[in-house]
Amino acid sequence: MSLIGIGALPLITACATLPDTPTAQDIHHYELTLTLLPEQQAISGQLDIHLAHATSQLILDRGALDITAVETAGQALPFQMMDKQLQITLPAQPDAERVLTIRYRGQPKAGLYFLPDARQVYTAYSTSDWMPCVDAPQERASFTLHLVAPSDLTTTATGELIDQHAHTPGTTLTTWRQTQPKPSYLYGFAAGPFSEAQDRYQQVTLRYLGPPTMDRQALKQVFADTADMVAFFENKAGMPYPGQHYTQVLTHANAAQELDQIAMLNEKYGQRVLADPSKIWLGAHELAHQWWGNGLTNHAWTEMWLNEGLASFMTVAYLEHRFGRDLYLAYIEDLQESYETIRDQGQDKPLIFPDWRSPTLNDRALVYDKGAYLIHQLRGQLGEQAFWAGIKHYTQHHWGRAVHTGDFKRAMEAASGQDLGEFFNRWVYQAAPAKQGAAS
Repeated sequence: MSLIGIGALPLITACATLPDTPTAQDIHHYELTLTLLPEQQAISGQLDIHLAHATSQLILDRGALDITAVETAGQALPFQMMDKQLQITLPAQPDAERVLTIRYRGQPKAGLYFLPDARQVYTAYSTSDWMPCVDAPQERASFTLHLVAPSDLTTTATGELIDQHAHTPGTTLTTWRQTQPKPSYLYGFAAGPFSEAQDRYQQVTLRYLGPPTMDRQALKQVFADTADMVAFFENKAGMPYPGQHYTQVLTHANAAQELDQIAMLNEKYGQRVLADPSKIWLGAHELAHQWWGNGLTNHAWTEMWLNEGLASFMTVAYLEHRFGRDLYLAYIEDLQESYETIRDQGQDKPLIFPDWRSPTLNDRALVYDKGAYLIHQLRGQLGEQAFWAGIKHYTQHHWGRAVHTGDFKRAMEAASGQDLGEFFNRWVYQAAPAKQGAAS
């Protein structure tokens, strides 16, 4: 297996097929009480949605969840479940905030995973499979989660821990609050009989969760480079880490997913790092997303290369910083080979896709590998000073926003003083550029 493939394949397969252009809904806050029912591999939820403006209809993505009731201010509302969407008809009222309450249940087959053998539960990517919401990445809202889980399980979730107390016999209710608006795919949690270790980077608490068989010393060894990664990405982004804690979870499944202030990883990753401390591609990649993907987000899934291509390049740049130029070039050569194999098969495509409804494995590889490789090419064209100034300008100027390819292009042009129209036409807007020489 290729160098990149060791870490990237779980990421590529984790990219769910999601709607590409859902309608904006003016939702500014979700508050969810979610009860885990591990024995049934099921959930039940009560969701309060805070709408900022009056609207006659609300359309949410719902996966396969069974909606049992919708109401506002004690008034039952008519609703329809059509395909994977929930359509709610709202009564007319003045242009003011309103709160909708949705009750539901389900046995998710994606998005939320029960692992009975390990007694773990975790979420990844498709939030609408466990909570009705708007999947579109350009839609941002704050989020409060009240999670009801068996009392003997350790939990973590997006946002800051607010409260934890005994609930019904044998369960604990834990409340997490995410105050900064984020796309819904970044919401999530994990629960399990995890072992735990902690460290600190300046004012940030670094929390490591792993299987009970892995002690604190081993966990700290797996994540020994996390603090250095944060410092590197802060420096290149020109933005501090956006939170007070960062949790890395080694799940029993093949997890590989960024959430807000959390990375869902897997036990095999931990074992690889213990055997070879340089095998940290996956951990660095998910952490890079806290800036490129979470801090600023592709406005639609059709431009996912802005998330994944840039995070993949920044991962390899970190490995250059940590282990030297030779390892960086080995990864770049691997990216080049991956991309050129697809190109030579006649499967190259522009990196702005017409839709993301049925992406192929090659489409997903282009988003990661071609995206990262073209950024390496841009680095060579602009030179170190202008290139890194452009990355910093792009990140700072668009922080907390949804971005388009044109935003990245203009930032790199502003930093370098170069017209990059030909470069972006060749690498982003068109397919099958001429074959490049060996990485240098």
